Amino acid sequence: MMNQESTGIEPLGDDRREETDHWDLLIGLGEAKGFIALTTCGFGAIGVVVALLVPPVFTGRTVIMPPQQSQGASAALTASLGALAGAAGIGGAVKSPDDLYAALMRSDAVALNLSERLKLKNWYRVETQDDVKRKLNTVVRIVADKKSSLISVEADDKDPKFAADLANAYVSELRSLTGRLAITEAQQKRAFFEAQMAKTKDELVKAELAVKQSQERGGLVSVDAQTQSTIGAAAQLRAQVVGKEVQIQAARSYAGPENPELRRMLSELASLKGQLEKLEGGSGGGEAAKASASGDSLSNVRLYRELKYQEAIFGAMMQQFQLARVEESKEAPLIQQVDIARPPELKSKPSRASIVVLATSLGLFLGLLVAFLRRAIRKGMATPSGAMRIQAFAKAWSFRKA
Repeated sequence: MMNQESTGIEPLGDDRREETDHWDLLIGLGEAKGFIALTTCGFGAIGVVVALLVPPVFTGRTVIMPPQQSQGASAALTASLGALAGAAGIGGAVKSPDDLYAALMRSDAVALNLSERLKLKNWYRVETQDDVKRKLNTVVRIVADKKSSLISVEADDKDPKFAADLANAYVSELRSLTGRLAITEAQQKRAFFEAQMAKTKDELVKAELAVKQSQERGGLVSVDAQTQSTIGAAAQLRAQVVGKEVQIQAARSYAGPENPELRRMLSELASLKGQLEKLEGGSGGGEAAKASASGDSLSNVRLYRELKYQEAIFGAMMQQFQLARVEESKEAPLIQQVDIARPPELKSKPSRASIVVLATSLGLFLGLLVAFLRRAIRKGMATPSGAMRIQAFAKAWSFRKA
């Protein structure tokens, strides 16, 4: 009996069967080459049509440079960002001044102002402000660069001019918002003294109205020169006391109890109160003025004293307010626009080539998949066992009742 080595004939093993399967796959692809080419070209043509029909999108881009601050000022500003972010309706943690300005541009206040200014409801064809904000979140990108401290604003739109206008509008709204909010220490002081001055003005108007009503009832009896002098001096001291108290109250919003400036103001306040007590408690003080008057004269002295007191208070508040405004003008946050957005000449998306390539690749994949499936089904139907398996498979996945 001759062995296999002596005959030189090798048995058909797994390698031979794999080679046969490979040729079989290539033969199947060759038989389905027309279908594969048709599917690939068809999807490629669809991709061309879609690429031509999709409207181009343009991107307007602007770059701004937030106020540059020293390390100490930046730390102080960062410490107050939490409350300010909450007041402006900004969610999330704000870690740096750059993040603050970026978050301010994402705030509801800016979105509402932009909606009214640019008529975004009509432009985007939406009904509510919430829809406008959601749309802005999808078409506008605001990124703060940690290395350069620059903030870029990119706005997408089908109209290149509107895309540039929208990006620039964010900068102007940021300037308006930072001018309205008390961000720096000087701005906080200005806002505080402005509120105090408004309250003092109301009290002054009430005092002037009381004097006018007294004159209309029976005439205002004149107050002697000595009493006027005493009341005027007491009013000035009272105004200084109130002004110093207001300064201390404003300083406590950003300074701790051990702050040397705050301690100095507390010492000055105690000295002013001591001088006022001596003046009002002495022989030439307010009580002596009251004792020298009787009847209508006493009422006139009280009205005159209240009027002078409110005038002195208002003058002191006005002075403090003016000083705070000067300080604010020196420390006002200067937002500089490095690159002004201009209508882009070239579209930013979509990429027509990418659409065509993706559609063509999808067509090729589907063509190959269908060709392999058809080849497998034909081979399976060629044998009785394969035909039974295919029938069982079709029955298992059929939704019709047996």
